[in-house]
Amino acid sequence: LKDLFDHYKIPFPVLIVRNSFLLVESRVQILMEKLNITSKDLFRGEKDLFNEIVTNKSNHTLSLDSKMAVLKQVYEDIKKITGEIDVTLKQHTEALEAKALKKLSALEKKMLRAEKRKFEDIKNQLSKIHTSLFPGGNLQERSENFMLFYSKWGSDFFKMLYKNSLTLEQEFCIVEER
Repeated sequence: LKDLFDHYKIPFPVLIVRNSFLLVESRVQILMEKLNITSKDLFRGEKDLFNEIVTNKSNHTLSLDSKMAVLKQVYEDIKKITGEIDVTLKQHTEALEAKALKKLSALEKKMLRAEKRKFEDIKNQLSKIHTSLFPGGNLQERSENFMLFYSKWGSDFFKMLYKNSLTLEQEFCIVEER
C-alpha cells in the first residue's frame, strides 16, 4: 500500500505488530512443574526437551564420549606403529578407527533409545503439554479460538490480555493461569 500513500501524498503510518500470547492453563502448569520445565523450555522442541529430561533423570551413563576419547588415543598409538611399517597400513588403521567410532556412536544412540522406553510416561506428559500449547504444531493463538478462554474466564480474559499487553515492544507474552 506504500505506493498508494505516496500517490495521494499521505504519510505512510507506522506499522506496529500486535502482541502474541501463549496462555498456560493451571493443569498444564502442574505437568510442567512435575517435569521441572519452564515456559522457555517449550520452545526448544519436544524431541530435544525429552532427550534432555531422559539424560538428566537417568541413573545410567548414556554418553560414551570418554570411551571414544580413549579409543581415539589407542588408534593414534596404533597409527604411529603402522605408519612406521607401511603408509598404507596407516590409512587402513584410520579407516578402522572411523568405522569403530561410527559403531560406538550408533551404540550410544541405541542406549539412549532403550533408556527413553523407560520414560514413556514422561514422553506422554510432554506430548500433552505441547498439544495443549501448540495445537497442530502451531502457535496457540493461530489455531485456538479466543472464545474457549472467554467462556472459561469471562470478561476477566480481556482484562488479563490488556494488562499483559506490551506497548511497542515486540515480545512474545506467556501468561500463566494462577
